Amino acid sequence: MRLLLVQPTTKYPDRRPLRSRTRWLAGITLPYLAGLTPKNVMVDLVDDRMAAIPYDRPYDLVGITCTCATSPRAYEIAAEFRRRGVPVVMGGFHVSLHPEEAMEHSDAVVVGEAESVWEEVIADARGGRLQRRYQARDFHDLKGLPRPRLELLDYRRYRVKIVPTQTSRGCPYNCAFCEVPIVYGHTYRRRPIGEVIAEIKANVQVTGLKNIYFIDDNLTGHRDYARELFRALMPLGIKWSCLWTINTSRDEELLDLAKKSGCHHVNIGIENVCQDSISSIHKLQNPVKEYEELLGRLSARGIFYSLNFMFGLDGDTLELFEETLRFLERVKAPMAFFNVATPRQGTPMWEQLQAEGRVHNPEAERYLGMICNFYPRHMTPEECENGVWRCFQKFYSFRSIFRRLLWPPNRYIFQGLPSNLFFHWSAQRHIDPVDFY
Repeated sequence: MRLLLVQPTTKYPDRRPLRSRTRWLAGITLPYLAGLTPKNVMVDLVDDRMAAIPYDRPYDLVGITCTCATSPRAYEIAAEFRRRGVPVVMGGFHVSLHPEEAMEHSDAVVVGEAESVWEEVIADARGGRLQRRYQARDFHDLKGLPRPRLELLDYRRYRVKIVPTQTSRGCPYNCAFCEVPIVYGHTYRRRPIGEVIAEIKANVQVTGLKNIYFIDDNLTGHRDYARELFRALMPLGIKWSCLWTINTSRDEELLDLAKKSGCHHVNIGIENVCQDSISSIHKLQNPVKEYEELLGRLSARGIFYSLNFMFGLDGDTLELFEETLRFLERVKAPMAFFNVATPRQGTPMWEQLQAEGRVHNPEAERYLGMICNFYPRHMTPEECENGVWRCFQKFYSFRSIFRRLLWPPNRYIFQGLPSNLFFHWSAQRHIDPVDFY
């Protein structure tokens, strides 16, 4: 049996598929599904962003993973394979959120986590008896997960040579805009640390790389687990990156352990500098009045960080964009990402916007964060979009880069300058730099 696993690309607003010769980071989904597949199945992987879809090869089954943003392209790919008589199974966040929609474009769907049903999908496809829907029976306890088959990736196509690894799924928080708690059933599960360490060691042998990024939605959601993990990482001599919440900095012992274990970069969903806006999305873990102190603790330890912002929230006014830029220059933030809020269907924020008649584009959730598909309370959608672009352009202007990284020189110069210059190039051309990830 021969299986093709596909990661679709996103699309520009004019419906053109986004293409590039390289990406910044390798994803884990396709190599992990390959690791989950029985050994007697031949598996090919294709990233639609970087390579042509091999429609003419003789596959017995095509598996397509999709997010809300990649679903339009996923449906196009599925349609072409089905036209050629090749069965298609679809899964991923978008399918779990919208299974009925996905079933209109595929022969089968996987709803929920794949571990409990994937072997059944393969067996049914081999026997020509695919069911329409495979529903995960429960949430996996994360014990005994297979190693992602990273050897199937061509790391020459990725700009940052770094290995994806997971230690947990879900998040202990319930932010109103976020689909993660919904897809994972408001659970926060953690892998046995010994298995995580064994996988990292195996991946180092396979790839020759000692740079790791943890794909968890919140690596420090359970502080005792994080402490144990960081202590176990110390002997490995690796560098690692992750996502965690700003309130992690309240635990200085945890920050010290993270630094000693090889923490190289953290990405933080700071979201907004307006407390009313933070309250409107129920992000209780983000204390706006403590931001500067908490970020200062990262700077004091030389932990490189990037911050995610979203605009259009209920407390946001037109003055907020400049206020955000002043805050970022004040703390000398090394990197930041700016977005319009993009809630997914089924989230509390989406339900509120729908109930108030504020969603003006029924396909709003399919767009990434540079397009405002709802009516903010205190600005127009166009004003929100223009404000986001203005933040990108001003934050990554030469003046801002100089003041944040070079005068006076700080420890973030060598790690931050290349990415800041690339984002400068992107912002000046009105290209969302996240497109290259």
